[in-house]
Amino acid sequence: MLPKLTVVPMREIDTLAAAAAAFGVVDTKGYDFAKIVYLTGKATAASSQDAWLLGEDDTLSTAITDTTAISGCTGVTDFTVVAESTSYSNTYVFNLDLRGRKRYISASYESDATHTGAMFAILSRKEVGDEETVATTAHGTRNIVSA
Repeated sequence: MLPKLTVVPMREIDTLAAAAAAFGVVDTKGYDFAKIVYLTGKATAASSQDAWLLGEDDTLSTAITDTTAISGCTGVTDFTVVAESTSYSNTYVFNLDLRGRKRYISASYESDATHTGAMFAILSRKEVGDEETVATTAHGTRNIVSA
């Protein structure tokens, strides 16, 4: 039997200028696992200053600075953030075990290149298998981080 999955939008599709942060938050009450996904189109220029932050909080936050950082999920510090591709779409994925975490999970992505993107969460109540990290390929950036 497949686990029950719920897809929750965290951020509408929009275009962000260079150095602007894409911020999204999801209420995870009642769920055991989350997959946070950020999809972007082609970057307008090569990027080198991409940064990810994931946080958790007991109350609904409006900024990543209002949350407690999730250990292992701070891009540049805890893992290498692969630069956005200017030739292909890009996908960033975070797999989170929500058991023992706070209710709200927030994500923030900042790039030094203008890009269009959308963020969503896939929440589940049953255990799901581990997903291996996928290296960057010729078809765009793919980061998968499990914590």
